[in-house]
Amino acid sequence: MWDLLFILFCVAAGTLIWKLRQQSEYAKELITQHCFKLDLQLLSVSRSNFNFKLGRHFLQASFVFEFSSDNDNSYQGRLLLSGLRKPRFELPVYRTFEDPNTLH
Repeated sequence: MWDLLFILFCVAAGTLIWKLRQQSEYAKELITQHCFKLDLQLLSVSRSNFNFKLGRHFLQASFVFEFSSDNDNSYQGRLLLSGLRKPRFELPVYRTFEDPNTLH
């Protein structure tokens, strides 16, 4: 009986670790694409927290990432994920790099 519970615990722990890793890789890809689209330099990405919810998307996570827009200042943004769906980005107001060749 204890062997069966131990095996079940190991399978559940392995599945959780696999899902967390999958979500982290997906978040890194989403953040990289978002920064590329906004012409930002990505500096770092880290998971800030996660919650378990009942349902299909049982892992809800928040990722914090640092980016730079003008190579002098760095800013922190957040990505909120529910499972592997519903990404929501929260970016602060940031300074943009002004090209001296553009007209105002």
